[in-house]
Amino acid sequence: MQTETTSEELKRPYFHNINGLRFIGAISILTFHSFALSDDIWGDFFDGYWFSKVRFLVGRGHMGIMLFFVLSGFLITNILLWEYKTKGKIQLFNFLIRRFLRVWPLYFLIVLFGFFIFPVLPYGIETVHELWRFLLFLPNFDEITVGAHDSINFLSVTWTIGVEEQFYFLWGVIVTLFTLKGPLKKNFIFILGFAVILGALLFRYYNLGDNRTVYYHSLSVMSDLAFGCMIGAMAVQGTAEKTFKHLAKWKIVLIYILSLIYCLYEGHVFKNDLFVFERIIPAIIFCFVILEQVYSENSFFKLDKIPGFFFSGEITYSIYVLHAIYIFYWSKFFEANGYTTEMWHFAIFYALVLSSTYLTALTTYYTIERPIFKLRKHFR
Repeated sequence: MQTETTSEELKRPYFHNINGLRFIGAISILTFHSFALSDDIWGDFFDGYWFSKVRFLVGRGHMGIMLFFVLSGFLITNILLWEYKTKGKIQLFNFLIRRFLRVWPLYFLIVLFGFFIFPVLPYGIETVHELWRFLLFLPNFDEITVGAHDSINFLSVTWTIGVEEQFYFLWGVIVTLFTLKGPLKKNFIFILGFAVILGALLFRYYNLGDNRTVYYHSLSVMSDLAFGCMIGAMAVQGTAEKTFKHLAKWKIVLIYILSLIYCLYEGHVFKNDLFVFERIIPAIIFCFVILEQVYSENSFFKLDKIPGFFFSGEITYSIYVLHAIYIFYWSKFFEANGYTTEMWHFAIFYALVLSSTYLTALTTYYTIERPIFKLRKHFR
């Protein structure tokens, strides 16, 4: 971890390897969706023995969403607590504006495309989603209500953005209100985090059998964010660095091996009523990965050192928002031209989805995201 300072004020720590983690999460989701969202157009090879093994592996890509939730809880809690620690108060309005400037431009771009532009384009479809929920940042509730009847996923991918926007607002308000009463108690975040996790477990239990509610509802997935919040508090308190800085390499390797085994077979562990706990172990695993990547001096790898990972982490939001559009259009192209019968057809399809998404993400980063980022300096 590297702390940056200026003559004006002490800035919060910069966490190395978070960008690399973001990129891993985004590529995992893009790969998972490339297989899942176009599965009805491919030939017999798609269900072949070896290709099924590949599909099994990339099917773990949905866990990238959990990684993003844990990361969000970690970073946002760190921002709030560090501001309170260094300034003696949290400027909630400025915090929310900075979050909005980060999220809103691309979010509303995809909403505009899905509701108003896509229906008039070739292969366009009138969406069954309801605009008012998207304007109120409730796309995950819209997904629960009507998402099963929607044949495209441009708008569906925004459900996670809705959850995070709801979290930014509620968590920011709660933490700010408690700081107004005086210094936060040392265990406040942990008590609140455990309460959120318990609430999520109870909510999931009472909604077992309603798969869309269990998967998309804010109360069902808030446990991921709560785990991130707790390690964010550990970071500010210094306990995270103390615990992970000198962690033995053999312990790190062993935990990664056990975590990998669990992630490969996570769909076979928690079944029936135990499905309530399905998100707990992955969240704990991602907490370990985040803190190990940030603080450990004995890591056997650091993600930001992999060529291209650090920069690619800067454009992961665009990658996530845009990738389903390219999956849809490239699948239509391959289907219309009969390029769906061979494994190498799919390999080219995936390469085109990845490259198209990446290049467009670069464009939106430099023309939309980065210029708007600069406005955040006015809300420090």
